[in-house]
Amino acid sequence: MSVVLENFTQDFVQLVHYTQTKIESEQEVLERAKIMDELMDMANSEEDIVMLFANAISDRIEEFENKQLEWHRMKPGDVLANLMQIHQVEPKELSHIAPQLVITELLNEKQTMTLEQLKGFSQFFKVPVTLFLD
Repeated sequence: MSVVLENFTQDFVQLVHYTQTKIESEQEVLERAKIMDELMDMANSEEDIVMLFANAISDRIEEFENKQLEWHRMKPGDVLANLMQIHQVEPKELSHIAPQLVITELLNEKQTMTLEQLKGFSQFFKVPVTLFLD
């Protein structure tokens, strides 16, 4: 019986994590979508308890996708400014990608990002290059 309870506890903790924590990457979206599909396949009706978990996971996926859409509506300089704020990065910390003066001009939309800068920011912040495309 203890093995059953241990497995239940582990599964329950995992489900709570999937339903309550925000999604940070496309990989997590795929992982949670797979779990959501499995839960939906297990349900006998819309009122089944597993549907509660499936719907909560669906909500987290929707939140992530809506956030991604917000990012894609921003200008490249605004995306960079937001990422710098989120990660608490100063322009001088990006000097390996572009000089500090250039970073300031990019933030103020006085200069457009080069392909190398796009790649550099993408790698530094671990986001898709397309996030910076206007």
